[in-house]
Parts: sequence; C-alpha cells; structure tokens
Amino acid sequence: MRKIQIIIFIVIIILAISGSIYVRLGGTKNVEIKEITTDTYWLAGKKYAGKRNNKAYTKLLNETADLVKNKQINGVFSVYHFINPDSEKDTLNTLVGIIVADTTQQMPDGYTLEKLNSQKAIQALIQSHWLVSPNPVEVNKQMKEYALKNRVVLKEEILEKYNQDKEILTEIGIKE
Repeated sequence: MRKIQIIIFIVIIILAISGSIYVRLGGTKNVEIKEITTDTYWLAGKKYAGKRNNKAYTKLLNETADLVKNKQINGVFSVYHFINPDSEKDTLNTLVGIIVADTTQQMPDGYTLEKLNSQKAIQALIQSHWLVSPNPVEVNKQMKEYALKNRVVLKEEILEKYNQDKEILTEIGIKE
C-alpha cells in the first residue's frame, strides 16, 4: 500500500509541474481574432516552392530565423504563403523572410526584398509559446469562421509573423 501512495504522490507532482509549465507558456490563452488594416511591409526573404516536409524548407526556416536571432538582420521573422498552406496539397509556395523597417540594411546572398501592400485583413494573435500554441490549421479555421460570421471573403495569401517566442500574428487579407 505504501508503494502505491508514493507512486500516486509522484504522479500528482509530475502533473502539477506539467500543468504549471503549460500555463506559464500560455497554453490556456485563447486566440484573439479581429479585423485590422495592416501596415505596408517590406519582407526580405527567399522563396520556397515544394513539399512541406522537405529538408530544404526546414533548413531555410532555421537559416532565416537565425538571422533574426543573431541580429544579422533587424526585423520580425515571417513566412508569407502565396497559397493557403492548409490546402489538401502537400505543396508550399512561400516567401520565408524577415519584415524589415530599414530597407537599406545589407541582405544576405539570395535574399530579395518584397513589398506587401497595406490591406484590410483578419488577424489572429496567439500569445503562447509555439510548444503549446494551437495548431495553425485550427487557427486558420477560426479565422475563416470569423470571416464567415462577419461576411467577408478572404484572400488565399497568409502572413505569419513570429514576434517573440510567445507571440505569433497571422494575417489573411480581405477581398474587396
């Protein structure tokens, strides 16, 4: 009987610690969705077209994120999807890059500067660490439900901005 009590006690401690970590990382926070007018963005990046699970795509994501992390380029790590990444196809057409305020800063080889014009959009704010944040497919589903409820039609393009470890902004333009 003593062993069972010790095991139960250890399980309770592990669950309490896990729950505490989950809450501290923002796992209980809801996705905030609203209609906005975006800024005009300058996105310095590299285009990728191909399979979602390709090592080259993962390498490009890591390479670009490291440029921000190591402060080689000042800006916000972002991914711009030219086609909805949640489509039935396993193909991506994206621009992996960094939203920059200073377009005169030196860009690494292969990085081009793309202008994303200001537009009306639906924005989802996720304030939780990526380890516990909602699945992007679920977030996009919530955004589409919001658009349907508010009688707006969304474009195919999706911009994901990774502001910090615990903040992701997703924006989908509204067709006018």
